[in-house]
Amino acid sequence: MTNLPPTIFVLGTDRDIGKTVTCIGLISNLLGPDCGYRPEEIGYMKPVGQQVVQVHEVHSDSVEIAADKDAVLVTQLLGIECDRYGDMSPIGWERGLSESLIDGAADGSLAKSRQELIERIQAAYRRIARNKRIVLVEGTGQPGVGSVGGISNPDVIRVLLEMGASVFVVLVAEGGIGSTIDRIFPYLMALDHLGTHVDGLIINNVLASKMDKVARYVSGYYREVFPQFYGHLVRQGSPPGILGFVPEISELRLPTFRQVTEYLQSKTGTVELVTDCAWEDGSGDLPLVRNAKVISLDFGYEPYLSPGDVVIVGVNANDVILAMLLLHERMMRTQGKGLSGLVLSCKQAGGLDTEIRELVRARSLPTITVELDSADIVQRLDNATWKIQPYDELKRRLIADAYREHLTLWPELRA
Repeated sequence: MTNLPPTIFVLGTDRDIGKTVTCIGLISNLLGPDCGYRPEEIGYMKPVGQQVVQVHEVHSDSVEIAADKDAVLVTQLLGIECDRYGDMSPIGWERGLSESLIDGAADGSLAKSRQELIERIQAAYRRIARNKRIVLVEGTGQPGVGSVGGISNPDVIRVLLEMGASVFVVLVAEGGIGSTIDRIFPYLMALDHLGTHVDGLIINNVLASKMDKVARYVSGYYREVFPQFYGHLVRQGSPPGILGFVPEISELRLPTFRQVTEYLQSKTGTVELVTDCAWEDGSGDLPLVRNAKVISLDFGYEPYLSPGDVVIVGVNANDVILAMLLLHERMMRTQGKGLSGLVLSCKQAGGLDTEIRELVRARSLPTITVELDSADIVQRLDNATWKIQPYDELKRRLIADAYREHLTLWPELRA
């Protein structure tokens, strides 16, 4: 295939470093007025996936496949055209694959196995790239992931280059100064040795109070220090430029009440929706949960509650439940934001009173009942890790705003 579109390949210095958020930010930039791309003109893939979810294949309600969770997130959240999830994540690094590939070195089948994996990536990329103006490829984990099978991130980049693609390599690192430089250095040198030049760095999660300092010193290092000490060792070109310093977006770590509900349902299987929730019809922004707080007092607790809190209270505490409804409505009137939700614990303890249930149902505060006691609910929520979901429109906008303000793409990628 000739005339392959420009391709941005996103790497990270570690797992959970922000590659997927960066992909969302980059695509948001491409969709913005400065670049002028349309969603149908952008391709996305994650060639090697490690965490998968079961989804119905596009255009088929009967065929269910294991697709990389990030591929599902990015396409659904941003409205990126997806003909086949199988192409977006052609290789899933399943349990036992590493052992199988190493065993193949002894019986002589390793080269054949690697070639089969490469051909799957090539075929998937060709289909993804067809009729696109640009393709964004998300790497997996840190750059060395996949090296057991000869399909590490730099291996995949080299495959794309050999196909004739123009590849722009982005390396994402956590915000800081010395620690950031130290994390980048070994990967920068290893990638260079493997034939991959890093074209741009994105330093993300930078504390707002340290933004100017971090930008000054990290930029100074790659402009003044790195060329003196290591420039003569770099084979693939000059030190990488810095595309941007992106501030920490603290809201990305917060769940919505829908996510809290789905999480508790997955852990207990006994969650019941008491109110009609906005997410059931896919409409409206979902408020973020700032804190989960247990109410065990009969009165005097209101000063401890703030907009965005989820309140956990016993299902039989009728007076407190009514007080929460009134407090939520008062917050909405006076502050424009109310509580994010109400969790009624110990569902099995007689259930929710019929009269109270009707009052709750008539109000705007999302409410669920759970069989767990309050302490168990808090413990489970404290131990949870909250990832962006395909329905998180508010988070999508926060990411888009941050990356459009703080990121500068290469001129040749702009419309």
